[in-house]
Amino acid sequence: MRLYSYRHAPAIRWGVPAVLCASVLLTACEDDNYRPDPEPGEPTVTETSAPVALNQSTESYFAAPKIINYWPQLADQAFTGSCHFGNDEGSGDMVVQTAGIGRIASTTYNDCKLSYGANAYVLTKGVVNYEYGDVGNLVQLSMDGFSEELLFGPDHQVVEFDGTIDFPGPISSPPSYVANGHYKFQALLSSDKIVELGFQDFQVQSSLSGGDIIQIMNGGISLPGSDSYLTVDTGSDGLRRPSGSSCAVSGTLTLTAADGSYTSATFNGQDHIVVSVNGVAQPERTCDEYLAFINH
Repeated sequence: MRLYSYRHAPAIRWGVPAVLCASVLLTACEDDNYRPDPEPGEPTVTETSAPVALNQSTESYFAAPKIINYWPQLADQAFTGSCHFGNDEGSGDMVVQTAGIGRIASTTYNDCKLSYGANAYVLTKGVVNYEYGDVGNLVQLSMDGFSEELLFGPDHQVVEFDGTIDFPGPISSPPSYVANGHYKFQALLSSDKIVELGFQDFQVQSSLSGGDIIQIMNGGISLPGSDSYLTVDTGSDGLRRPSGSSCAVSGTLTLTAADGSYTSATFNGQDHIVVSVNGVAQPERTCDEYLAFINH
């Protein structure tokens, strides 16, 4: 089984898994499977674009939790009101607005840079806003032009997010949320990889069952380089996925384009995965084979 790698930056930040998203190649439908031509810019799911669509769906439920995981550290940083921490060198500044005792309403990062030696720094830009419920719990995290550039030796990464994350209840692990906005991750120097996708009312209801994560997903995600969205649907049962794995062991994930074309992945055990494109099933794949297929 192949797992996504989660690198942890020294002392302050984790990394984000980087998967190269291939360009979407749209091909014409065969005559015996005729579908009306989509409107310009709308994606069509074909055997060529289906792996990209399935890859984006996999990236989506890892990407949003990583943005969520930023807020405790950013809030703690905001309480200091400075881009300087202890003996660490800093430059730039931050503007903090509070919302009562112990609450941060917003933080504006103006090239806030923390240096940890010649080849180690974190550079933060943009605005982070926090909204709270009646009992003081965080109900929305929004970011405007947020970016964080991290350099630690050979690891050089940039995370960007513009949008909002809404929470239906107290934030837990795994989180339940609704995401809207655009996410981008770049790995530089040591690799040349990128993850870029958009969320449109992308809702995830998460729960734990033993060592497995159950995720019920619906809403829209975009294909690379496109402003149009695919509709994600896992049904009421959702996907059951072992914690830390990229492959589910039960459930069906369906992605539907605006023109009605679609692809699905049905999981019947870790190494029994069937992908269908517009109703035509492909040979069963193992988890490793499936990940190689969507990352091709």
